Amino acid sequence: MQQYEPTLSLVGRLLLAALFLWAGLQKIFNPEGTQQYMAAYGLTLGTMLLYLAATVIEFAGGIALALGHTTRDAVFLLVLFMVMVTGIFHTHLTDPNQVIHFAKNLAIIGGLFYVGAYGPGTRSMDAQNKGLIYAGIAAPYHAALTLAGRVCLGGLFLLSGLNKLFDPEGTRQSMVAMGMTPGTELFYAAAIALELGGVLSLLLGWWTRVGAAALILFVVPATMIFHRTSMSFVLDATVQDQQFHVMKNLAIIGGLMYVLAYGAGPLSLDARRSPDR
Repeated sequence: MQQYEPTLSLVGRLLLAALFLWAGLQKIFNPEGTQQYMAAYGLTLGTMLLYLAATVIEFAGGIALALGHTTRDAVFLLVLFMVMVTGIFHTHLTDPNQVIHFAKNLAIIGGLFYVGAYGPGTRSMDAQNKGLIYAGIAAPYHAALTLAGRVCLGGLFLLSGLNKLFDPEGTRQSMVAMGMTPGTELFYAAAIALELGGVLSLLLGWWTRVGAAALILFVVPATMIFHRTSMSFVLDATVQDQQFHVMKNLAIIGGLMYVLAYGAGPLSLDARRSPDR
């Protein structure tokens, strides 16, 4: 797998960066709507300043992540931003859609932890500028970051898999509504197997790359089937919500690609099985 690390880390970074760049563009194209949304959640003081700060953080962090320039600084700025945004806008957990956004944001934070642990990879400006020195900066925190990253990524799929398991009828109806009428039972069983098998692999750090690959295999078709929408910039709230689900799913795939590239980290069953890795 080592020969694929540069490509996987590059694609993973670009997919994570795309979310923040997209969110920044949404704010630029809809400043009034964004500020009204902020005010609705109690951010009535300095709304314009908060709007500008959020836009700058998303653009600056997204560009730094995409280029692999001052990557760890950008990562931890984006993690802090995601924690604040999630705490303000996605804690109405009686709303199922907000629960999904909450879990997806945690998964994205997990992907960012992985970038923080392993750095931007060799195909980055940091690697060209700092070489091998850069790779060792986060070494004291490496084990904690990879463990936290796996747990945050796995939480989303654990929640989703358990929801399917405990609400089989609702899940099947949702599948049928999206046109999955032939083989609904097979799709239902496969979704549960991929999600719960993948999350068990992530949480234990056991056959972790296989688990990450299984989850990518699940997320790609799930996004194409359940979040079909135009990706043009529009002001319709429902369309924007679906667009953000798509972009968040891509960012989660980016985090999983980092797991696929670098494995489970020191605090894992894989590390005990293969101490050299």
